[in-house]
Amino acid sequence: MPVITIAGNENISIEDKREMVKKVSETVAKAYGLPIEAITVLVQAYKTDDIGVAGELLSDRK
Repeated sequence: MPVITIAGNENISIEDKREMVKKVSETVAKAYGLPIEAITVLVQAYKTDDIGVAGELLSDRK
């Protein structure tokens, strides 16, 4: 059964996270022709000082 991992910073509300998980689950279930109960979504949240973009930490950006 499909397992989807979404990794990003921790600046997402629980309400937005719920909506994201629901929409991703629905989309993947439809694509695979599976019931939504077969889809697992893992949300990995990282602190901005654990993410580097363009050679710098997100926490160092202003």
